[in-house]
Amino acid sequence: FTKAHEGLTKRRKERENSQAWYETWFNQSPWLTTLLPTIMRPVILLLLALTFRPHIINKLVAFVNERIEKVHVMMIRKLQPISITDPSLEAKSETLSHLESK
Repeated sequence: FTKAHEGLTKRRKERENSQAWYETWFNQSPWLTTLLPTIMRPVILLLLALTFRPHIINKLVAFVNERIEKVHVMMIRKLQPISITDPSLEAKSETLSHLESK
């Protein structure tokens, strides 16, 4: 009986030595298998958010500024009066007045 017990303890020690460093933690305390993923997910998400947040905010601000600029240009074009001093308009108005007089 003692030989069988010695053989079992020897195999257990060999198995523990061949396991990875994290596997022994899970064998000693099974609650770590649920605790570590539960803690690591928010930590990883927080690290990702802190890493990429400036890039995302810069892209969002650039997009909003681009849209505001487009609206601003549209409003300026809409409110800008047509100038008679424009040479192309003067030539067109002369042509129209010449055609109307005939």
